[in-house]
Amino acid sequence: MDYYKNREKLKDFMPLFIERMNNENIENKKEMLILKRKVCRDIGMQDIPKDGEILNSFKLEDREKYSKLFLSKPIRILSGVNVVALMTKPYDCPHGTCIFCPGGTKFNTPQSYTGFEPAARRALINNYDPYKQVNARLSHYLFMGYSPQKIEVIIIGGTFTTLPKDYVLKYITEIYRAMNEFNGEKVEGALEQQQKFNETASVRCVAFAAETKPERCSNEDIERMLNFGITRVEMGVQSVYDEVLLRNNRGHTIHDVIDSTRRLKNYGYKVDHHIMLNLPFSDFDKDKETINQIYTNEDFKPDAIKLYPTLVIRGTGLYEMSKKGKYNPYPKEDVIKLITEAEINAPRWLRIMRIERDIPSTFIDKGIKTTNLRQEVEESLVQKGKRSNDIRSREIGHTRISKPIKIELKRENYRASRGDEIFLSFEDVNNDALIAFLRLRIADDSNAAFVRELHVYGEELNINGKSDTAFQHKGFGKTLLAEAERISRYEYSINRINVISGVGVREYYRSLGYSRYKWYMSKEI
Repeated sequence: MDYYKNREKLKDFMPLFIERMNNENIENKKEMLILKRKVCRDIGMQDIPKDGEILNSFKLEDREKYSKLFLSKPIRILSGVNVVALMTKPYDCPHGTCIFCPGGTKFNTPQSYTGFEPAARRALINNYDPYKQVNARLSHYLFMGYSPQKIEVIIIGGTFTTLPKDYVLKYITEIYRAMNEFNGEKVEGALEQQQKFNETASVRCVAFAAETKPERCSNEDIERMLNFGITRVEMGVQSVYDEVLLRNNRGHTIHDVIDSTRRLKNYGYKVDHHIMLNLPFSDFDKDKETINQIYTNEDFKPDAIKLYPTLVIRGTGLYEMSKKGKYNPYPKEDVIKLITEAEINAPRWLRIMRIERDIPSTFIDKGIKTTNLRQEVEESLVQKGKRSNDIRSREIGHTRISKPIKIELKRENYRASRGDEIFLSFEDVNNDALIAFLRLRIADDSNAAFVRELHVYGEELNINGKSDTAFQHKGFGKTLLAEAERISRYEYSINRINVISGVGVREYYRSLGYSRYKWYMSKEI
């Protein structure tokens, strides 16, 4: 749906509407709605513009002044960004098909998707066109009353690094062009020009993620992703047992996982691991040990994980195997037990992003069909008198704490992938709530430090916006970055610090003395 049919009329509408908003001292939503109809009638505008359309057309100072009048729901983007998930058109994986995996060209859906998940349906409706997918998702945010400015793009489905290079280059370019043109401007040019424009655009890409497999993550692959502005890589690990990987036709070994994880971190990437529970040829004890290894073994220790209980989907090799009685998963109660323990034992520097797939139950022949698995895990935590230790559960936005009691700068050092990791955070120590954090890496064989992630949680603020109650734009990020510079210079004798930065955050780092160096925002210290 296109919410910009009124774009030309909005140019006439906005000056008059803002003038009368100020002159008539509009203070509540009811008065605003009455005024909106009056202005439309006065200029002959038949279609009353959506609140989000108006909000996104405001100049910055007016947007901040009136934003609360235009929120259609009291929901907030509490992690600080608006997420836009996209899918590329269907391609088969070069190694073949994992026995549990749905989708692919024979089903005309991206690999690992049925085509009926919400993101897959949006992609199909838009014929997998990246420009249309971005525009549709941003328009949805406007319809909900938000003014999307800070965007995290996530490309899901299939193996990103195996897609045809020309196709990917055009696809990525169109993603940036869609954000750049969302407010009505026309932006010409190839990828580099689109990225340059996005650095100061009103809708900016502040984070960018793609999915791949461990054996498809060479230095060349990584550098191509850096050229695209990708800042986070999600990698299908599934198990730490080679036999399990082999018999599920994964096409990689655990050494591929170890090597790719290290390479990605050494290039400054944030790394997420996907783990599947209840796989064929695995069992409860192996799955428990897989999670333990991911958390504690220095060869792994990703920044985030997704936990997926195995589902038997019609049309897959696993479905045929299950029909013959050759796959008998352990019960749902054990899955909940495993995930509950994973939440309790999670390191404080790790984020558990998801604990189930978003596949419609009508496609599931065997496995957990309920869609409230996270709720059941949370109930299990309550019964045990425990809470999750991971980042997601401690985010200040999710804890609903409006006024922190005691904010402290915390530090945790750990070894991972042949390097030192320093996790710096601002936390409300009385409420165990996480406000902001930074990941600093010093690899054993590197002469530069890498800031792999810097994130301030809470309600999303507009670029350069201010709020007395929100936690963004309060200097937490700047202070964390200064501490990372100090640690790098005085504890490791390193004189250069690099930041893997979303294209839309480059201006922020420039304001702090950073400049472009290869793929990074960099500073001599």
